[in-house]
Amino acid sequence: MNPSILVLKFGSSVLQSEADLPQAIDEIYREWRQGHRVIAVVSAFAGVTDRRFAETRAITSDLHEQAAWVAGGEEESGNKLAAALVANGVSALYVDARVAGLRAHGEPHESTPVSLNTHHLRECLHEHAVLVVPGFIAQDIRGRTVLLGRGGSDLTALFLAKSLDARCRLIKDVDGVYESDPAIPENHARRFNRLSWRTALEIGGRIIQPRALQFAQSHGQAFEVACVGSNLATLVDAGPDDMAIVPHENIQPVRVVLLGLGTVGLGVYAHLARRPDLFEIVRVVVRDLEKPRRSSQADLDVPRSLLSTDVWDAVTQPADLVIETLGGLEPAGEVVHAALLRGRAVVTANKAMIASTWWERLARFATGRQPLLRFGAAVGGAVPVLETIAALARHAGVAQVRAILNGTCNFILDALEQRMDFDTAIAHAQANGFAEADPHDDLVGLDAARKLELIARAAFGEHSHFELTVRGIVGVTASQAALVREEGSSLKLVGSCERIEGHIRGVVKLHELPASDFLAGARAEENRVEILAGDGQVLRLAGKGAGRWPTALSILGDVHEYLRGRRLDQQEAQAEPAVVNA
Repeated sequence: MNPSILVLKFGSSVLQSEADLPQAIDEIYREWRQGHRVIAVVSAFAGVTDRRFAETRAITSDLHEQAAWVAGGEEESGNKLAAALVANGVSALYVDARVAGLRAHGEPHESTPVSLNTHHLRECLHEHAVLVVPGFIAQDIRGRTVLLGRGGSDLTALFLAKSLDARCRLIKDVDGVYESDPAIPENHARRFNRLSWRTALEIGGRIIQPRALQFAQSHGQAFEVACVGSNLATLVDAGPDDMAIVPHENIQPVRVVLLGLGTVGLGVYAHLARRPDLFEIVRVVVRDLEKPRRSSQADLDVPRSLLSTDVWDAVTQPADLVIETLGGLEPAGEVVHAALLRGRAVVTANKAMIASTWWERLARFATGRQPLLRFGAAVGGAVPVLETIAALARHAGVAQVRAILNGTCNFILDALEQRMDFDTAIAHAQANGFAEADPHDDLVGLDAARKLELIARAAFGEHSHFELTVRGIVGVTASQAALVREEGSSLKLVGSCERIEGHIRGVVKLHELPASDFLAGARAEENRVEILAGDGQVLRLAGKGAGRWPTALSILGDVHEYLRGRRLDQQEAQAEPAVVNA
């Protein structure tokens, strides 16, 4: 199962400012979880292109110099998106037009793309889950910056997708193409489910660049137009035109009870609070009402009126969704089970609970098309480990999994290689938010073992007999780790599992890995996973496996999957014909 490539284009109507980057991150992460490698094409933030044009025209009449200055808008938004993805634990790389080999010819401000270094981009996607490419800009044969015309980011996205044989989706501020402006109620605008290039050129120029449409038509290229987080889209291709049965999504905020407001919980709260259109936070359960709480990075305060110390608010308060970040077995297991019995959806990263005997009572809620219980964040932080393994198991089967699963231990082992003593390394990990106040379960290998058990379930089936051997990193010295590094290897806590003679064997222990080993490249809190499929393919994943923002992003990934399932059910209900009793 080779990952397919998806090109997502984010224009200034979506990324109006740096504050909108989380929406793009959510959309990109959604697609990474689905098994895609993503190329994100970005426009400048709203108003930046016009401002830069005005600035440079007042200084120079040289069109190439003007283009180089204007291009800074896309370069700024692209670099900021790539940096934000990395901060949230996603393996991302910014690739400018020169590095991408994106060449164009024509007038400096109205050029046409003609070539792309597809080999280099594929190599980059082999190492990174996401590439961020600036739209609207390219280079001519002499290496000078040129522009692709107003709205040229659409053309960039379509050209990249065509060159890489990839799917393309243009992310706009509407959930598709409408026959007239949907913002005007009097229009009663209908949305196209499918739209021909020809009709799109007649009516779609408001939201799709005409030159991009002409390029798609001349190359027989299909693409989609959608908005962030939507299940709905307009497919633009040869046609015929088809109007949607469900014209638009009727989105009502989901009522949420958040259990826990520690390192991860506060990150989740920050995400929820940014989107009052999607989430109504009805209660936040904490252990200590007096503890100061503020997310400085997100610049958010938590209103005291939302706080409670009663975990049973997850059951008694009017809510649709419970997000559990308490950790541990109790009271989490009992409360989560009760909430599920009440028909409430639950999202958790609590691998201790999911890997415990509680699983016998929780398992039935994690099945079906729209499961009530989701726990993708329990393994790998931002890395979609369980989703990828489950998909691979369905398609080709899984023979073996090897992984760096504990970011805390990896961070500490890296510090030991630099001859930092063990206790200081732990304190350093705690200060950076990569270790709990009591890191016992991490250090003895128990945390990695729990994650490995969840991996084994996803890879080999629910009822497989699992034999597990565990040894952690307690007792490792700085001199030992440094010596291994001096010999050209790295000391890593590796979890592995495979099927042997009908049994599933799992091992968590220290390994001296050569530099050529993919897992050896994991640095600090990074997690890495290498999956050997039944057909011999090898799939590799990498990203941050510890910290507030990577884990919060993974939890939000499950939350958004719940939201999409909820909307899909509503859309199907809307589309069903009414039954009239005679």
